[in-house]
Amino acid sequence: MGQTGRPRIRIEDLVEKGLWPEDWKEVILQMGKEGAQHTHIMERFDLARETYYKLIRRDTEFRDTVNKAQTYAQNYWLKFMEDSFKSGDSKSINSNLWSLVMRNKFKEDWSDRKEMDVTTQGDKIKNDNDIVVRVIPPKDLDGDTDD
Repeated sequence: MGQTGRPRIRIEDLVEKGLWPEDWKEVILQMGKEGAQHTHIMERFDLARETYYKLIRRDTEFRDTVNKAQTYAQNYWLKFMEDSFKSGDSKSINSNLWSLVMRNKFKEDWSDRKEMDVTTQGDKIKNDNDIVVRVIPPKDLDGDTDD
């Protein structure tokens, strides 16, 4: 039985049709070295967001290239800040804005909050520590009980 629907987008096809340059990896890596983010790559290669992330999931070479470019981009912005401190220009940088930008650009590495998984092999931890409260009637002051 034949395949239904539109065929999967392959980078080789995009290059072959002249829609992407043959040196697409070098272009993406250079963009990362200049601080570019995912949306910049989407724009440069005229990709819809959904298509971009499908390519990342399906194409190992594309995913590895984008991941490397994101490392370059993060280093670009870190170097920008380091250079600002070294030159004394850091006074003009709003630290709260800087932190917000980095947390949004590089969510996997810059976060104020870390999630903790309290499961065992995907299952919730059982709580077998049921607390039982039993009320003990007070003794009579004389030691006598009302039996």
